[in-house]
Amino acid sequence: MAELKEQKYMLEIAKVQGIGKAAENLFISQPALSKFLARTEEMYGIQLFERVGKKMIPTYAGEQYLKYAKQMIEIDRKFNEQIKDIKQMKSGVLAIGSTLGRGKDIFPSLLPLFYKKYPGFELRVYQENAVRLEELLRNGEIQLAMLTIEDGEQNKWDFHAEELDSEEICLIAPKNWNLKGVMKYGFRHPWIDVRQLEGELFLMLNKGSRLRSVADKMMKSYNMSPKSMEFSSIDTIWKLVSQNFGVAFASDFNAPPVDDVEIFSVGSKPITWKFVILTRIGGYISAPVQYMIDITKNIYGNVTFQNRVSS
Repeated sequence: MAELKEQKYMLEIAKVQGIGKAAENLFISQPALSKFLARTEEMYGIQLFERVGKKMIPTYAGEQYLKYAKQMIEIDRKFNEQIKDIKQMKSGVLAIGSTLGRGKDIFPSLLPLFYKKYPGFELRVYQENAVRLEELLRNGEIQLAMLTIEDGEQNKWDFHAEELDSEEICLIAPKNWNLKGVMKYGFRHPWIDVRQLEGELFLMLNKGSRLRSVADKMMKSYNMSPKSMEFSSIDTIWKLVSQNFGVAFASDFNAPPVDDVEIFSVGSKPITWKFVILTRIGGYISAPVQYMIDITKNIYGNVTFQNRVSS
């Protein structure tokens, strides 16, 4: 901000009630300060000080001037302190985003760790579908997004994708249906032919989610058009399947420790996606942003399916 020399000079005159002492304290000559006061009063077109005996006393206009001058000095002080804190990364704003289903697992672990290191920061947290997160990131409304992408998808964007883990998209079904899968090389779970379930009710996430996109592609590849029902929460879908209500596609990351659901691999080859942190290519990565990336990698990078289920 500005040096506010005018305000500081006028406040010093009022403080010591004289030109001579004020000039001495300000390390300027008395004639120079007298000329400065005269120019200031001429600029405003009103007398700001009057001489009462040997003292310089503010007029009513001068009192109003000094009131606002003090406020300006205080604002300037606070601004400079804030800039200093920002330079030292003591304060600022970090906007991050995650998909709805992922956020419930990510944020309870990440946010306390971040605030421990950066207690003065304001965190703005967004939980949206993948399409909306990409839009927020592209527009600069968030600095990083945590979501899943399909293999090869990162080559299409103006984002930098840092891979944390690879997950398999599976089919989940009620355990008491007694579906029998076979072990196949490269698949994490017993494999079944999804076409045998075409007559069943498929529980789907709403359009716009990454998982829904994968499920739609799977249905199209097998020329399937089963009866379906849409939901906004993958947790709701897991609970419904555990209650013997329909089947669904789900990432094995989201597998809760339930005994009433079986997990099966599907497809001619494993259907996988990557859990990544997205940042804008060419975007500034501050120390707090990098710290958020680092702690996310430490917590979620290379986590095995078995550890996810048992955690």
